[in-house]
Amino acid sequence: MRVAPETSTAARLRALAALAALKILSRAAWGRLRFKGLRVVVPRGCFAPIFVSTALLSDAAAALAKGGLAVEVGAGCGPLALSLARSRGVEVVGTDVDVRCLRASLANAKLNKLDALYHPVACAEASCLRSGAFDYALANPPYLPLDQRLSLPACGGASLEVYRRMLADAARVLKQGGILLFTASTLTGRVEGAALLGERWALFDRVRAYAWRKPSGPSPSRPRGTRAAGSPA
Repeated sequence: MRVAPETSTAARLRALAALAALKILSRAAWGRLRFKGLRVVVPRGCFAPIFVSTALLSDAAAALAKGGLAVEVGAGCGPLALSLARSRGVEVVGTDVDVRCLRASLANAKLNKLDALYHPVACAEASCLRSGAFDYALANPPYLPLDQRLSLPACGGASLEVYRRMLADAARVLKQGGILLFTASTLTGRVEGAALLGERWALFDRVRAYAWRKPSGPSPSRPRGTRAAGSPA
């Protein structure tokens, strides 16, 4: 799989417009919310499940997952991981660097009586997890090809370095034959080597859900165009 960032001036301007809209919506989206039948408490500053990408990836995961063990890389306050646990009975590990949001995810698991199926762990990407351990990996990464200093939740780096690092580490922890489910946008750039599962319109772009299956064999490769966490660019 390869992800090539969109570099045109027109696309960058649309990405900046999309970022401005996301920031406005994010400021108002916190507190007690509902998502896929779940009650979710979103602390101020945590990514809320009001955006197209979360619902699209949730639907894709519910359609494909058939038991086993899953990880969500960048779980935040937990709505995506918890929706999968509830709809498919899948045990899910959620990772995030924001401990405040991660604590909220555990509280949300208890609120929805899903704490037996959900296990939050604080770390960057999936760096705290061993390789080849999971049947499914979910990632709804910051996919705008903009410098992350503009917005940690929305911007995946000017060259998508943060976005690609998250996908690479999610792929690393998959078993051979495991499935990586992730989101991108028409503003992200070109995604090759992954199956397009569906797309929906947002304000300035179309948000897409993809699936990539980790090759079986003695030396499975990680997605091309990505790099493992901590490796050189």
